[in-house]
Amino acid sequence: MATIRPRTDPDIAACLEILNAVYKTSGYPVGGVGDPALYFTSDDDAWVAETDGTITGHIALSNARTENVAVALWWQQHPEDIQVRVLGRLFVHPNSRKNGTASKLIDTAVEEARRRGQRLLMFALIKDQDAIRLYRKLGWQHYGTTVFKWGQGNEMAAEYFASHAL
Repeated sequence: MATIRPRTDPDIAACLEILNAVYKTSGYPVGGVGDPALYFTSDDDAWVAETDGTITGHIALSNARTENVAVALWWQQHPEDIQVRVLGRLFVHPNSRKNGTASKLIDTAVEEARRRGQRLLMFALIKDQDAIRLYRKLGWQHYGTTVFKWGQGNEMAAEYFASHAL
């Protein structure tokens, strides 16, 4: 069973290896990793899952910004609810899936948000049905479906979810 701990800078190389394996199997993230230093250092809080001394997963929280599509849609629907953060960069090594690691990572992020009096927002592309099923199973509130755009001319439908009210 995985243990969850805060991510440290020395963890980034292992996280990048896992993310490359995830990208090869599922196409996540759709825009690729690009600059790994920027990809991982833009997180405000991050955790890793570790099993037997090996990192097997990752999750991060970022501050809410209006350019984030999940935040923009939430604030359009709930302008009074400004205490939000964005859950993202959730990935688990393909060989370590289906054993509760993603749920443990999400639970850790949710507990941190609760401690701060915040709600979490996230979106999943329609192609990522396993993620969508997981958020529904965990009781996250679906609050919209829109088109997510990335790169030059790429777009795909995305479903948006919010954690429970605090």
